[in-house]
Amino acid sequence: MNVYDFDNTIFKGDSSIKFILYSFIRHPFLVLGSLIKSLKEIVKYIFKKSDLGLIKSDMFSFVKHIDNLDNYVNKFIVKYKKNIKEFYLKSQKEDDLVISASFDFIIKPFCEYLGIHNVIATKYDVKNGKIIGKNCKGEEKVKRFKEIYQDKVVLNAYSDSLSDVPMLKMAKNAYLVKNEQIIKYEK
Repeated sequence: MNVYDFDNTIFKGDSSIKFILYSFIRHPFLVLGSLIKSLKEIVKYIFKKSDLGLIKSDMFSFVKHIDNLDNYVNKFIVKYKKNIKEFYLKSQKEDDLVISASFDFIIKPFCEYLGIHNVIATKYDVKNGKIIGKNCKGEEKVKRFKEIYQDKVVLNAYSDSLSDVPMLKMAKNAYLVKNEQIIKYEK
């Protein structure tokens, strides 16, 4: 099994930021309200009294007000499908796994569009505008992987970020992705 981070790894850019910008153009007041709401958590985060998951939760709280969110996300995917990196399209395998800190309501449909059936992402309750559980980042990625795949061997792991070192360390081969360049990561 090959394991990939999504944002800046197989997707050019950060899909969450792109989704917020996409939404700001279409629903500026909803998005602005959510961003203002997140300021309190950002200040608390600066003083180590909050976590990134709560900030993300508040930033995306506008989605609970979007009618037919599934259709809305599909339109986002159509607009940004061009952001999938060429290296991934050339190397894609049937059993690939994408594991991402971005929210599941964006990542799962995007991966389904690409034919990726194995997806782990940060869970988000779109009806209540709240994160479910922990942000799927760092050690949390490894924990979630083991919950679902137990002792499955990861042949290759790819990420753009050193925050994914725990995931990279569990692979036989690990790679850092910088644009379209793949660099072997020495554990």
